[in-house]
Amino acid sequence: MNKILFVLLSLLISLQSYSQEQNEKEVSFLLLGDIHYDLLEDHDMEWLSTKPDDLRQVTKEYSVFTKNTWPEFSRIISGQVQKHQPSIKAVLQMGDLSEGLAGSPQKAIQMANSAFKAVNKMNLKVPFIMTKGNHDITGPGAKEAFEKVYLPNMARLAGHPSLQSANYTTTLDDVLFVCYDPWDRNPEGLQQLEKSLAGSKATYKFVMLHEPVIPVNERCWHVFRQDNAKREQLLQIIASQQAIVLCAHLHLYSVVCRDTPWGPIVQILVNSVIKDKNMLVPKNVVADYGPEFVTAHPQWQPSTLQQRMEWIDKETPHIRFFKQMDLPGYGILSIDKENNKMQLEYYAAFGEKPYDTVNISELLTSN
Repeated sequence: MNKILFVLLSLLISLQSYSQEQNEKEVSFLLLGDIHYDLLEDHDMEWLSTKPDDLRQVTKEYSVFTKNTWPEFSRIISGQVQKHQPSIKAVLQMGDLSEGLAGSPQKAIQMANSAFKAVNKMNLKVPFIMTKGNHDITGPGAKEAFEKVYLPNMARLAGHPSLQSANYTTTLDDVLFVCYDPWDRNPEGLQQLEKSLAGSKATYKFVMLHEPVIPVNERCWHVFRQDNAKREQLLQIIASQQAIVLCAHLHLYSVVCRDTPWGPIVQILVNSVIKDKNMLVPKNVVADYGPEFVTAHPQWQPSTLQQRMEWIDKETPHIRFFKQMDLPGYGILSIDKENNKMQLEYYAAFGEKPYDTVNISELLTSN
């Protein structure tokens, strides 16, 4: 009997050891885009009433979405962190955690605290790594609230002793995340980004920023779009280090692969503003990259139409893979270190199964 118990115990220890080894070889990260967490009591409504379109968005959209969908959506995120295999090592949020536009310094502090209270309530038990979004610093007192409330909370949630700016790095399980703030006025920002990427021995590298690097819709919002030299430098820094771009801002789901002289760049764009929990399929999928998706929306800023068409026309020859759709949700990026494979699963709204799966490794290696 003792021999049988010994054999069973040895087998159990071996299985546990094997399971731990497999977990180390395979890891996942959960991707969140814009959230725009918004409570009406966090706004100076008198100030907001002077901005009709923002007032409409706050009262008819973001505060409503926060009330109706955030509680359940946040529970879904927490559940994935607890149960998903390969295990989720961190949650990555690409800016616009809050709606901003609080209207006064006091309300800006209040809004920032409300947003982090919502994050704390998820009780994730893994690092929550986030980057700065434009709404996080928009409105009276917002920039000061970012310094006073955001940075200390970002440091705490990401596992840093402190942060002096939104430019910072985190390394987990041989995976490097570099949060980049393109609004930082530091003239050496790009050099710091390059140093952070090149100085890391991590096998897998990601650049997290709010605004996309590669334009993917008719608005053509992308970093350094008015500065060709800086944009070319940014592309070189990212591609030469085989880094993957994680971004948000456009309230879309998109994956694009762009060739450069230094190698391909894969960009993953996520939107986590859940308007409708039952929105499990997109109304429209754009898979053809070209000026046509700009001309398909002539009503949006017609005065800039020609410039935007020129930007897309220049990008088009370099685009190898492209998809874009209005489909809020979240992504799970899994890395199989043993086989050097990376896969993205994208979940729509409250969907229990992935709507889309993309082989990221294939995009990085195919010609």
